[in-house]
Amino acid sequence: MSNVRPMPGDACRFFRQGRCLYEERLNPGYHLSWRCLVLTRWEGEYDDFLQRAEAFRLDDAPAARLWEKRFEGLLREGINCPRFVSGGVGEVLGCSLLFGDVCLAALPACEGVCRRFLPRGRKHGTDNDP
Repeated sequence: MSNVRPMPGDACRFFRQGRCLYEERLNPGYHLSWRCLVLTRWEGEYDDFLQRAEAFRLDDAPAARLWEKRFEGLLREGINCPRFVSGGVGEVLGCSLLFGDVCLAALPACEGVCRRFLPRGRKHGTDNDP
């Protein structure tokens, strides 16, 4: 038994940067602690803004301009996240740990040995990757 060693999970469809996406794929959004802290904060800011805009009965165009200014301010404040890793491509945050709205650093580590292993490109007979 001592010859059995964990394999890298990078050939598994649930593997992303050393983390396992299985539970997130099983129940998307169930673990709120896995969501990106910055996006969650921005969503809260937007929800608060919408409530104020409704209270003041703002039309869509002026409300959109106000939100654009507020969002520019949020971007200028910078990314306040202890897990932030620069390098994300195509993301407003530019964080390489962002996968949709999930922070990969918050997911469980891939152990390299898993009964749920599913090769990339194969999901119940299809060639779709997550």
